[in-house]
Amino acid sequence: MQHFYDGQIRRYVTQFIRVMSNFSYKDGAGTLRKIPATYGNLTRQVAHIIRDNSENKVISAPRVSCYITGLEYARDRVQNPSHVSKVHLRERDYDDNTQKYTGAQGPGYTVERMMPVPFNLQMKTDVWSTNTDQKLQIMEQILVLFNPSLEIQSTANYVDWTSLSLIELSNVSFSTRSIPQGTETEIDIGELSFIMPIWLTPPAKVKQLGVIEKIVMSVFDETGSISDGVIDAADPMATVNVTPGNFGLLVMNNTAKLLDPAEGLKESNPGEFERTGAPVSWYKLLDQYPGKFRAGLSTLRLTKPDGNEIVATASVNPTDETQMVLSFDSDTVPENTVLSDSINARGTVDAIIDPLKTNPNYSTLATGTRYLILNDIHEHLKNDSSDSNMNAWQNADGTVLQAGANDIITWNGSSWEITFDASANEERTDSTQDQTPIYITNTYTGVQYKFTNEQGTWLKSYEGEYLKGSWRLVL
Repeated sequence: MQHFYDGQIRRYVTQFIRVMSNFSYKDGAGTLRKIPATYGNLTRQVAHIIRDNSENKVISAPRVSCYITGLEYARDRVQNPSHVSKVHLRERDYDDNTQKYTGAQGPGYTVERMMPVPFNLQMKTDVWSTNTDQKLQIMEQILVLFNPSLEIQSTANYVDWTSLSLIELSNVSFSTRSIPQGTETEIDIGELSFIMPIWLTPPAKVKQLGVIEKIVMSVFDETGSISDGVIDAADPMATVNVTPGNFGLLVMNNTAKLLDPAEGLKESNPGEFERTGAPVSWYKLLDQYPGKFRAGLSTLRLTKPDGNEIVATASVNPTDETQMVLSFDSDTVPENTVLSDSINARGTVDAIIDPLKTNPNYSTLATGTRYLILNDIHEHLKNDSSDSNMNAWQNADGTVLQAGANDIITWNGSSWEITFDASANEERTDSTQDQTPIYITNTYTGVQYKFTNEQGTWLKSYEGEYLKGSWRLVL
């Protein structure tokens, strides 16, 4: 068994001694004097220590001593031993820099409390006095507190359900000569016996609160039919995806922006999207999460339609709190497809260009340069292009490259060659043929693109809009 010690009995004894402390008596001169309270019964050894190991010194009095006389299992207070109580609570956020609590929400926890064990703690208080008047003064101050009991609180812990207890006076012995006095001392002792019903609690389980990320449900109406108002009756296994706040997500250029539920996107230019609503601060969402967001450690996880997750560490842009700066884990990003040509084999292109607007000069072009083109290239291109160069997309021998949109072309030093033929891949409709998506990365921008037969064009691999439920934050 794993060792644990919480000092529970010690706290009850400490509270008991505090109750017996700070009493006073008035001496013969009328001066009030405090009465010390200590722990321990007066044996011969203790009395000798108090006298400083001297037979010529009298034990100081008056004083009050408290000690344990018994600990018994309280069967009359036994409850369900297997009961577990769960308490959900949230801390205030703590600023490590200022070492103060802020007004923001901090981490949340679930505390699982086990049923405590009941005991009756038996305590005794010895009242030492040198004369009867002293004893009467002390006894009167103590006895009026117990009618018949006094409530105590052992801890200030919010989730400690055993912190409240009571002290009940069970017996009073006005005088005793239980210590060896003889002719040594004139100290008289009165005994007060008490019973404290206490609880000893096993260690609690503390778990950090999580966020419900996905709910799979089937909801039925009063007739037993699936409720169409919640899910599609034709597809009872359909899932309803939710995100805290129902925010969507726009991931572009290694940044993530929140999309309000009422907000959408509009296509301003081919492949370029703009938001239709006002920017949303990330702190509006982070305040709803338990735990503390830590820049560079907390992660943003994007779920692709195929079920794979792309993971990126996140940090809020210090100059724009509507932007989350992302650093993607390369192990979670799809690997580039290696495309081979006569020069090299790699999964990247040097740039994505529109051949109607851009005409590279092959005379200064490095061998192995690779482009993804957005429009067709043919021999009449110079007539359609805004470029006045009459040698647009010509090979060294004067012939003109013939390539289609979405092709990948490579300059081999003397001519252009097609590394990837998009039209040929679009025709791969036979299920027996390879239907694996093709991934390439634009080294100029660092953006990865994906090509499938179904799409018939290049789209960004993981950037774009993510609907609610298709992404999550891990703090």
